[in-house]
Amino acid sequence: MRHQPGDLIDHYEVIAPLGEGAYAETYKAKDTATGDTVVLKMPNPNLFADPGLFQRYRRESDIARKLNHPGVQRGMDGGENRSEPYLALEYIDGDNLRRVLREGPDVLPIATAVDWGRQLAEALAYLHRSGIVHRDLKPENILATTDGRLKIADFGTAMLEGARRLTWKHLSESLGTPDYMSPEQIQGERGDARSDIYAWGVMMYELLTGQVPFRGDNWLAVMAGHLGENPVPIRELRPDVPPALEAVVMHAMRRQAAHRYQTAAELVADLARLDELDPNAYDLSPEPAIGGMASMRSEKRLWALVAIIAVSFIGVVAVIVTLSVVLR
Repeated sequence: MRHQPGDLIDHYEVIAPLGEGAYAETYKAKDTATGDTVVLKMPNPNLFADPGLFQRYRRESDIARKLNHPGVQRGMDGGENRSEPYLALEYIDGDNLRRVLREGPDVLPIATAVDWGRQLAEALAYLHRSGIVHRDLKPENILATTDGRLKIADFGTAMLEGARRLTWKHLSESLGTPDYMSPEQIQGERGDARSDIYAWGVMMYELLTGQVPFRGDNWLAVMAGHLGENPVPIRELRPDVPPALEAVVMHAMRRQAAHRYQTAAELVADLARLDELDPNAYDLSPEPAIGGMASMRSEKRLWALVAIIAVSFIGVVAVIVTLSVVLR
């Protein structure tokens, strides 16, 4: 970590380091001008040699300034000049949802899962109305406060409506976490609001059953599952889940984006009327596999996916080598 407690970064005094990842360091700090406690997110300076990453940082900064919702971590940036690039974010007294789940019961009470699902759906509806798609929704990127509120955080891979496509040698526009990635993202598409809805469905499946819908020995197997397998119905794993709640979650997870909820607002509306919702309102029958691997058996699909990724990697390397030669 580059900074220690007591260090001054402009008008922020570092209280304690919070964590260090491949792309950024985070610190708990005090705003000496206002007295507020904030989080400083400082990108790794070694990565700023890549113009694509700098643009991603700028995009995350732009998004943070737009956010103002109780279900989203707010930006605290006043637009002042800074001695180095960093984001000032709302400090949230709590922990990320992944650690909360690990320390809690194997499965949540149904009422808690519904409450958390509703909070996240309302936050997604706000983001989508604001032209923001998160694209990497997962428990690690959800902050749980000590009073039971959830807040969506980490907009490093989020997309602003109308923003140009960015490329970076360490990331792609399909970036996500395999357990929660939508099929269209796995196939290399940018994803849209319906991709966030799919990830919401996967998280709810996990909250209700204690496991994600697609599992495997490696991330390729998990990705192949999203494209070609059908999840075990929730009520087979947990019979006390109401049929209407199962229908809402499974409808959010439909493999074809056109067959899911089209907006988070529709999802919020159904969660508000679970007691009167007909569980047969949506088609939850098994879906065929999608993409060029649709007609293959699961193990063949996995190896086909490996081959596609390998060929794509070789192509990227070839382009980089060619550009290096041309630019010498």
